[in-house]
Amino acid sequence: MNEHDLKNAFQDVVVASSPPPPMDPGVALDKAHRARSKRRSSLVGAAVAVLVVGLGVGSAFAMNPALGRKIMAGAGDVLPSSVWGPKWPVGQTDRTATNGPQADRATKLLGELEGAVPAGYDAPQLPYQDSRYSGQMQRTQGQVASDRGESPEVWQYTAQTPVRKNGQVGWLLAQVSTPDPKSPQDPCALAQSFWGMGGQCEVYDVGGLQVGVVQSNPSGRNQFDKWASYRAKDGSTVTIAQDDAYEGGGYPALDGPVFTEQQLAELATDPRFRVGG
Repeated sequence: MNEHDLKNAFQDVVVASSPPPPMDPGVALDKAHRARSKRRSSLVGAAVAVLVVGLGVGSAFAMNPALGRKIMAGAGDVLPSSVWGPKWPVGQTDRTATNGPQADRATKLLGELEGAVPAGYDAPQLPYQDSRYSGQMQRTQGQVASDRGESPEVWQYTAQTPVRKNGQVGWLLAQVSTPDPKSPQDPCALAQSFWGMGGQCEVYDVGGLQVGVVQSNPSGRNQFDKWASYRAKDGSTVTIAQDDAYEGGGYPALDGPVFTEQQLAELATDPRFRVGG
């Protein structure tokens, strides 16, 4: 959060928390002065607290990168619920956050996905070659999956990237959510619900954790032929998906999958992809 974001957040709090003034002008002016002084004291204290926490976390990340990963693994408890407008969180025109901490989380997820690419492959930013598509193939998205007034507030983050080897290009995607009590608890039901594609599913065991792995895509869409989905005890979910070809990319497809089914299951349970507590 920079100084501009902090200022805007404080203004939102002030606007949302300030009651209408009384009808008597003298009483209103007196109460306004006292309220303003009280708010200034509170906001200054909050600003100092934010700066101190930010400096402390920044130093901790620099001294111990592993700590940074652990903090991000539990990031669902770090950020408070959004400040909502009439329909969407403040600053958004639809479900997608185009900037701010929620968009940043999706960007961090992409970094983790790139870091999971095995030796012999790279994860470059590539342009679409198919004329039906435009822009870049490496993309991220952070969107609110719950509606205004629902509790808990659920956010879903998606990161996808081309994965290349010897000029051939496949597709990797990570989709994670904060704790969602509505997500299926059965591993295969969760995996089959991914983008509504269904598929033949098998449960894999990863150190006692149950992961649903879909090994074929019967939907008829050229979107992923294998994926693994895991639901943690707190209700947060992780899906890691792959395909030998990147839909719309226009590049030669990989000769085979990047990960085995077991490796996909292990990635789905990897704490690096968790955004819940």
